[in-house]
Amino acid sequence: MIKSKENIIVAISVLLVLFIIIIYPSENSESKFGDLSNENVTQIGVVFNKHGLGDKSFNDLCFEGILRAQDKLNIEFDYYESKSEEDYETIAREYASSKKYDLIISIGFEQEEAVKKVSKEFLNQKFTLVDSRLNLSNVSSINTFWTEQTFLNGVIAGLLMKEDKLQDEEVSGIILGMDMKHLREGAIGFEAGIRYINPDAKVIVGVVDDFSNPAKAKEMALSMYRKGAKYIQHIAGESGFGVFAAAKEVDKYAFGIDGNQNFFEPDYIVATAIRHADDIIYNEIESVVKSTWSPGMHSFGIKENVIGYEIAGSNVEIPEKTIQVVEEIKNDIVEGELYIPSTYEELEIWTQSNQYKK
Repeated sequence: MIKSKENIIVAISVLLVLFIIIIYPSENSESKFGDLSNENVTQIGVVFNKHGLGDKSFNDLCFEGILRAQDKLNIEFDYYESKSEEDYETIAREYASSKKYDLIISIGFEQEEAVKKVSKEFLNQKFTLVDSRLNLSNVSSINTFWTEQTFLNGVIAGLLMKEDKLQDEEVSGIILGMDMKHLREGAIGFEAGIRYINPDAKVIVGVVDDFSNPAKAKEMALSMYRKGAKYIQHIAGESGFGVFAAAKEVDKYAFGIDGNQNFFEPDYIVATAIRHADDIIYNEIESVVKSTWSPGMHSFGIKENVIGYEIAGSNVEIPEKTIQVVEEIKNDIVEGELYIPSTYEELEIWTQSNQYKK
């Protein structure tokens, strides 16, 4: 009788262990696709670029949009942080061939070739690519106007330099993470903003060649500050934190990018060239949930309230009259009265005939 009870207890124990294993699988056994088992819920797959999460800027903003969609739209998602450029095509193809995902989102211009290739192999799969101008039948290609995003920061820098009576030479700087077309457009936008106010201002441009090297960006920024720059706009991902550190070290100023970065060094960051990448991602997912998703090229700018500038969180004093001027210029862009150039050739011609005179 005792042995019989022991056997029953052992059997129950075995069943309990098996139940726990089924309900709570080991983390080590989880595939890169995650556990997207609910067929009644919209399933999203996300491929981050190799610069990944933790940049406190573009990638992190995109992730915030995904988390918001998970909370409000009843979706499930899986994501992959690419280790190298080779991962882009490999993971996109694995995600597409799994046929699990209602939408595959690729984050970053660097993934354009991979999405172009894989999307042609899986014509029934929906793809969204952020920071791209692809025009394919099953790809929603999202791009924002980089010239507009940084232009208003340039206007602020130009106005502040003009008000600074001690500034002998009007010098500013721009530091890019990589030498990419859309980032160059951002550099042109910032310079155009400054020269819209001060046509003779000098702008120094540097490229880190790395989105994750704050130390190198700091040395580059210090060099610019030593050459007379008082304001530096970074478009450099995580490397931009080196610019903030340099500004603090020499008691000068910097501008942030994408997510509001003013809080990181509020005494030295004047404003952030904001881009609501979280809203972009959220809206793409929502369109799939509501069956309104559409392929093609989709462009967003100041008029759509997707990009602009943000001063909240900064302790740097900006006169009220300066903000009023910035808002006037912003309205000119919205109304189509002011066009911002996107190449250096256009910039030189544009500067000659576009000067703020109000």
